[in-house]
Amino acid sequence: MKVKAVIKKVEKALGVKVSHPSGWDGKYCVSYGEHTLSWRSNSTSLHNHLESEASGYHVRRSDDHSDLQTDYFAGSYMKNASQMIHSVKPAPPKFKVGTLVRFKGNKRSKRFGVDGKLGIVMGTGGSGMCQVRLNGGHSHDPLFGQDIFSERDLEIAKSNL
Repeated sequence: MKVKAVIKKVEKALGVKVSHPSGWDGKYCVSYGEHTLSWRSNSTSLHNHLESEASGYHVRRSDDHSDLQTDYFAGSYMKNASQMIHSVKPAPPKFKVGTLVRFKGNKRSKRFGVDGKLGIVMGTGGSGMCQVRLNGGHSHDPLFGQDIFSERDLEIAKSNL
């Protein structure tokens, strides 16, 4: 992803302005809440740095710093800009509480024996998971009672009327 696209994505998602220090080292930084997000430009030139590829997506707490005299390195590296953004501001839940959902017929749903079954979303746990109460579920049976499933395995139930 180009540096220009990463800047636009971060500013839109987090609502903060991206800056880079006056001494050009190719590093862009932004503070959001108690975290600092950073990434680097692969360009060594000042003229085309916005058109170069971005890499080294890093997230750390603002008050945490690496210690060069020990083996402590603050923060974590992410694979892409979306992971970096979602680590400090999780995506909103896909389904609201009380939504009637149906399990998709994918491999994971078939393995759990819930493909095609209906349920009601009872809670959203974040990170792409939600708590579902299955139709006809019994509270003593954890699989067919209230359990936590991935949002990827669910879709809104549609009426055939």
